Formats: sequence, structure tokens, C-alpha cells
Amino acid sequence: MSGSIKKSIAVSTALMLFIFVLLSFGASYLIVNRIATRYQEAAISAALDFAELTIDADAAKECFSTRNRTEEFRTVQNKISDYQKRNSSMISRISLVSFSNSSGSFIYDSEGAELGAKLDYNEHTAASKAELINGRSSLRYEEDGSVTELRPLRTVDDALCGYIIVKLTNPYERDYMPFAFVIFGVMTAASIVFAIVVTAVLNRRIFRPIKQITDSATYLSGDDSVSEGRDASVMFDTKRSDEIGRLSAALQKIFFDMNSGAEHLSQALYDANHDGMTQHLNKRCYHSMEETFRSCEQLCVIYFDVNNLKLMNDTNGHESGDYVIKSAADYIRAFVGQGDYCFRMGGDEFLIVMTERSLRELDGIMDKLTADSPYILSKDSDSVKCSLSYGCAFAKGEFSYDELLAEAEENMYRKKAELKELLQMPDR
Repeated sequence: MSGSIKKSIAVSTALMLFIFVLLSFGASYLIVNRIATRYQEAAISAALDFAELTIDADAAKECFSTRNRTEEFRTVQNKISDYQKRNSSMISRISLVSFSNSSGSFIYDSEGAELGAKLDYNEHTAASKAELINGRSSLRYEEDGSVTELRPLRTVDDALCGYIIVKLTNPYERDYMPFAFVIFGVMTAASIVFAIVVTAVLNRRIFRPIKQITDSATYLSGDDSVSEGRDASVMFDTKRSDEIGRLSAALQKIFFDMNSGAEHLSQALYDANHDGMTQHLNKRCYHSMEETFRSCEQLCVIYFDVNNLKLMNDTNGHESGDYVIKSAADYIRAFVGQGDYCFRMGGDEFLIVMTERSLRELDGIMDKLTADSPYILSKDSDSVKCSLSYGCAFAKGEFSYDELLAEAEENMYRKKAELKELLQMPDR
């Protein structure tokens, strides 16, 4: 075997070892995080269940109304405080809070907040104020790595008493980091053994046979050169001076004779009509189908546009912008069904043309879009938030296709303005 192949094996083995070590650490972290998440879920669920069983909702509501700290009230307060202290490694606070339009008010609190003491809304609870006042669903949010969960507590006659609030301590997985490093060490050692074994196996079972095949194929072909007029650079690297290059030169004639070209033609047609990033149909394909759409008996068009994409590109870079576009494409793809066509019309614009949908199906699609709005496309960690605006229009019988598109686009810009005001996005 030539020196170039041996050098390639050494470099590849080192690179494989480095990648495997990184994967080992990633796997270690995921295992630890999964274990920590399970314990976290168990801890918060147990605390909520304890508080729900300990607190008499009717008595608590009466005490809150009268501000009367009865003996029963003090007993419950002590039980909650004792439970939090016994589990202080996992639970940092347990409270029962009644929410109003202006703020929340403590009823019970493991940290000793007085009955009726004020609890201001934070950014998470303020966003769900209506739900907290109604008291029909639980709420969970994470702040500074600590999870807080709120569960409604109702009286016997189904009136809302308040919300049991359980807050966990700092990220729980920190206690398991020694375990993560042990796993990391074991997997690193395993990766070294794996790399050594793979190198030996490749040398004995792959590269030695390749040399033999190369010698035989070169002899049978009778020509080491690339056939005239053929572009073999994609499949065969004939410029290499090692065994791989010789094998490429010997086999290229056989390969091209057997290849009918149908697969390449199919791929070329696909590429000509699809957007490379999103895999939706492209604007060229749209123009080729436009006359077909004009002759349809009924049509529904939905125009989509990404808000804040330019600001995302300018602030976080085009990689983040590409992530946003792909997120939009994936979300929109879920609405495309039989007889529907989705086109990427520009950098951040998409168009769905629906030719066979019933009114009932269209109502369902509109309900879904309304329920999801505002649909955030960017990552939680991104400083810039990108949302998806949409506008739709439907026509049946005789209609102007251009006017239908204009109506959908106008509705989309109206939605864009509405979302920018709602999400306080800059006008860019």
C-alpha cells in the first residue's frame, strides 16, 4: 500500500476518534439530562400532589376572604413549610396564590409570606393572566434554569380557590455531573479501542483486497485513461495516484455503459422545479402552472411571509436566517394536501394554491392558522424573534386570479402589521 493511503488512514482514524469522543460526551450529557428530568418531574409532581391533599380548598378560600389565620390554617402552613424544608435540595418554594386582574395574593407560602401578601405578575404569568384567573389549566415555565409549575385548586362546588405553585431549585442535573464524567471517561476509552479495531479491520479486509481488485480491473480494462467526452469527476477520481485512482480509471467505462441516465434526468427535472433549501416548488414552476390556476372552477390561495427575517440576518447571521426559512417551510408543508401546490416565491415568501379543497377543509385550515398565531419560527435562544404572517382568499365560479392574489397579499400584510404590534417587533 502506498504512503498516501497509509497517511489517509492515520488522518481518518484520528479524525474519527475526535468525533467519537465528542459524541461520547454528548451522549453522556443527554443521559444525565434525561435522568435529571425524570427526577425533576417526579419531585414537582409529588410536591403538587402533597399540597393538593394537604390543603382544604374551601377552608383556604374562607381564610383568604376573612384574613382569619385559624388554627387549621397554621397547621396547613406548617405542613407545607416542613415538606419544603425536607425536600429543599429539590424544592425551593411551595405556595398557594389567588390571582386577580392586578396581581396575585398569597394564601399559603413555605417562605412565610403573610396571608394576603401581594405577588406581582412576572413576564410568564402575565402572558397567561386570563387562564390564571379562570383556573382551568396548569401552567409551567422556566426561569434562570429553574422550573416553576402552577396547578389550579378548586373548591367542592368547583369554584377557583387559587393556584398551587411549586418552584424547583437550580438545575437539578448539576448533582449528576460526576456521573456524567464517569460515563464520558468510559466512552472515551471505548472510542480509542473502537478506532484501533476499525483501523486494523480496514487494513486487513478492505485496502488489501482493493489493491488486488485494482490490479485485476486495470488488466481487464486494458486502458487506464478516462474515456474521451466523459465527465467522470463526480463518481471517479482518476487524478489520484493511489489504488483508488487506479480503480476509478479501470471501472469508469463499465459504469457509464451500465448507467442509462434516467436517474440523472429525473433529478435534473426535480431540481429545475424545486427550491434547493426548502424543497418546495420554486417560482419558475409557479409561472409554468399559472394559466392552469386561472382556469380552475374554485381556488383558495394562502400567502405567507416571514416577519423580521432581514433583522435576523443582520443581527444573528444568515445561518440563523436559513434556520427560520426552513422552519417556515416545514410548518407550511403540513397544510399541503392532495391537489395543493406550495411555492417559494421569494426569500421569505411562500404561496399555497389549493384547487380541490372543500369549504369544511378550508375552515379547518383557517382555524389551525388562527390557533397557532403568532407562530414563532426562530430559536428560543435567538435575540431576534421571527414570526409567520399569512393572508388567504377564496373564490368560486367566475373570478379574477390576479384580484384573488392581491386580496390574499393584502390580508397577509394586515396580519403582518397586527403581529408586529402584538409582538412589539421593529418595523423592518
